[in-house]
Amino acid sequence: MKKILSIVLLLVGFVSPSYADKEVADRAIRCSALIYIELTRPEMVGLTAGETLMNRIYAYHMIDDDKEMEVTNGQITSAQTDAITQLTQEYIKGTNLAEEYRGCIYWMTDVAKYINISEYVVSEDNTEESEANEMALFLSAPTMTSITTFKNPIKTWEQQVDLGFVAWASQELKVPYKEAILLKVSEKFE
Repeated sequence: MKKILSIVLLLVGFVSPSYADKEVADRAIRCSALIYIELTRPEMVGLTAGETLMNRIYAYHMIDDDKEMEVTNGQITSAQTDAITQLTQEYIKGTNLAEEYRGCIYWMTDVAKYINISEYVVSEDNTEESEANEMALFLSAPTMTSITTFKNPIKTWEQQVDLGFVAWASQELKVPYKEAILLKVSEKFE
């Protein structure tokens, strides 16, 4: 047991330069936000685990050795809300988010395979050892997609983004920029 703890502590020591990798964290929270928007489409409900994965990637890459050793759910939600607002503004301005969304989905898939999400279970005992193991696992996960050749045309991904924004803006809930999103989508489909 002591040997395992020493190895884990050594591992965490080796991955600590990965802490506070703001670029990876920013891409992860934008990916999480894109997935969140897509989740408003009933057929996309399977992406829920992907959103959680990307939130964890975000959280572990935001930890700074000199400051905080934990990112709260409230901080993750706030960052995701900011990312959704930013993505919505970009979408309304005409930014094509298809390549980013495609990269996000393939990256999320790589992370899910790496972590073996079908067998991954969050430890019920929140010991330092289990937390260190989880942190080491998520910090060693891929930080971008390994795929460079895509079988579906980018237009397909663009349509997915459009459908996500339509579904998101069509909710009963109050959605920022709702009218502007629906106007943008109607312009695209004219």
